[in-house]
Amino acid sequence: MKIIQNLFSFLIALLLIIVTITLALYSFGILTIDLLPEIVRSTYNSWQYAIVYLVIFLMSIFIIYPYFSDSKLRSAKLLSSESGDISITITALANLIEERVENKENFSDIKIKIEEAAAGLNIILSGKLTVPGNIAEISESIQRDLQTYIKETTGIQVEKIQINISAVEQTNKLPENVE
Repeated sequence: MKIIQNLFSFLIALLLIIVTITLALYSFGILTIDLLPEIVRSTYNSWQYAIVYLVIFLMSIFIIYPYFSDSKLRSAKLLSSESGDISITITALANLIEERVENKENFSDIKIKIEEAAAGLNIILSGKLTVPGNIAEISESIQRDLQTYIKETTGIQVEKIQINISAVEQTNKLPENVE
């Protein structure tokens, strides 16, 4: 969906550039005075141009619509009681996860994606890991710790935690001058 919106944005911007250059050249007198009225006259009563204009209009609406629509905050339900539901937003949950991982492990440049699943949440962590030691063991430790931490603090069941390590830095480097 984002690719389509970017393509439409590009095409609309390209069309706007062409129109503004044409109008600028027309205003400076470089183009003949009869050019614009001739263009308008040639499009009159032409269904092909009408379809092109409608497609451009729909593309424009498609680009503008997200700015005027209500964006709902996604949330996960924590508890239901007689008084009502208690839920936490996905953004708040992501902040909670990011803070825990940064404090506990040397995991930086964290990107978190949270998806709802049948048995709980699926969490995808991406980032740079700075560690001395075994990466697989540290990753498993992060997974176990996050799973229990989220369960204890929010009561939400975590089905799966996927860790994507984009870069690894070792802190225990060899000495530069070896004799």
